[in-house]
Amino acid sequence: MKYALLIYDDETVWTTLPPEEQAKLRAAEMPRWGALFEELEKADPDVVGHELDGRDTAKVVRVRDGERIVTDGPFAETKEAVGGLFTIELPDLDEAIRLAGLIPAAEGEGAIEIRPIVS
Repeated sequence: MKYALLIYDDETVWTTLPPEEQAKLRAAEMPRWGALFEELEKADPDVVGHELDGRDTAKVVRVRDGERIVTDGPFAETKEAVGGLFTIELPDLDEAIRLAGLIPAAEGEGAIEIRPIVS
């Protein structure tokens, strides 16, 4: 089964930090992300991961009565937003749950949503 692991976090904590502090925190966290990628690649050598740009760069498209409407930002006002995702082929949901628990962003205020991908 192919799964999407959606990474939710409160990006306002990150965006309020000065660039020097962001760089310092990112450098400190990179070894954990590297270890995560090694574990994910053991489970599926074709795993794909993407970090998304901030929600202030997002656009939402809706079509109402045949008219395309484009608005800024995410579709819902919420503290947490999707900041990245993995797509990975795994044998079962238990393995998806195990690997989701290894994602550094799952700690603290973050969360990982696991969704089967319909093929």
